[in-house]
Amino acid sequence: MFHDAFYMPYAPKRAWGLFDASGHPIRSAVDFRAPNVCTYDQLLEVGFASDLVAYEAAAGTYIYGGTINLHFGHFLINTLPRFWNISRIRTPNTRILCHSSSAPDVWFNFPFISRAFALLGLTKRDFVVLDRPTRLRNVVVAGTSLEEQQAGYRAYGRFGREIGSRIYKPDDVDQNTVPIYYSKSRLRSSVGIITNEAEIEDVLRDQGVDIIHPETLSLDEQVRLMSSRTSIMGSTGSFFHTSIFCPPRRITCLNVTSQINSNYVIIDALAANAATYHYPDSMQVLDQMDGYLTARFLPNAADVALELFDLARSKS
Repeated sequence: MFHDAFYMPYAPKRAWGLFDASGHPIRSAVDFRAPNVCTYDQLLEVGFASDLVAYEAAAGTYIYGGTINLHFGHFLINTLPRFWNISRIRTPNTRILCHSSSAPDVWFNFPFISRAFALLGLTKRDFVVLDRPTRLRNVVVAGTSLEEQQAGYRAYGRFGREIGSRIYKPDDVDQNTVPIYYSKSRLRSSVGIITNEAEIEDVLRDQGVDIIHPETLSLDEQVRLMSSRTSIMGSTGSFFHTSIFCPPRRITCLNVTSQINSNYVIIDALAANAATYHYPDSMQVLDQMDGYLTARFLPNAADVALELFDLARSKS
């Protein structure tokens, strides 16, 4: 717990975050994706102490809930890991103090966010975002249970399974042997896309694989589906992070880069997944397209689909 700390509201390219009484950043309240690289556009030097902050928050102890990320994957990587022990440290009247460019009313319009917080017994009334530098008499900062691109802690694995157990029933696990393939072909914006992924879908569909577009499913539906299938395939995407809520999964992923993103490795370790990442040498990088950070093309998409299917079948 920190006493006489202060809060600087979210402000890109300016100092924001939580600071102790002397004006030093509370590092356990900062998200890093490398030892000294902040995840967000965040400056950590304010140059003054708490006694120069005029406004003071209402009396009471706050719990710091970190920065609210509205992207599905980054919500599971950056935001939710800060709530790993919320049920143990929070009392019914304790407010959760967060940073965001928007208000809780906006966050709770995202169904996966409102559902995830509901599973923790939280509503938008439990959260507060401040709009000015504010002194805090007492603030509890629980360190995150996952550090983006760096490390994950077993607490997040346990936490994820606890949440998942409220969604699926043990009898539902591995009840369907029909393989599934998660596709991004219907997305109009994303981090990356395979422009001819529909060709992969066609081949896999002919092999008896169910094609899934995860953006059409609720969080509960995603967790139940992933928990129920014995063989899971897909092109790289944030939907694989949903496995943190599931029993250990067998995953065969079509990787769009030769390097495996370390966030996937971390989630696989915490969820005890048996995961294979397949990168075809034929993968071509295209010029950037509107709505996507990266674009790829597979000239031999049908062959790659069969390779992926064979890899998945060999793990069954």
